[in-house]
Amino acid sequence: MDSHRFHKIKSLSDIKLEKERLRYEQLLAENKLAENIQSVKQMASITSLFGSITSGFEFAHDIFRKIADIIALFRGPSKKKKKKKNIKTQQETEHQ
Repeated sequence: MDSHRFHKIKSLSDIKLEKERLRYEQLLAENKLAENIQSVKQMASITSLFGSITSGFEFAHDIFRKIADIIALFRGPSKKKKKKKNIKTQQETEHQ
């Protein structure tokens, strides 16, 4: 009880009112706590946990793929692409 409310208490009925107000605040706090606990339980459920893990793996996979693409740009065309290009040019020269 804060001092401001304490100074307003003058009679037994004021004490009863303050007691009821405190009970009401206690119920509100308990309900809020129960809601928070329920939220934590939902976040920590098995389904949610696996969803978070999978999202993390997908994110990491995307980053590694992008890094690989950037490295490939600096290396130039791959050997397979060069080989295909050589085969195409050979076929074109044979047809002429």
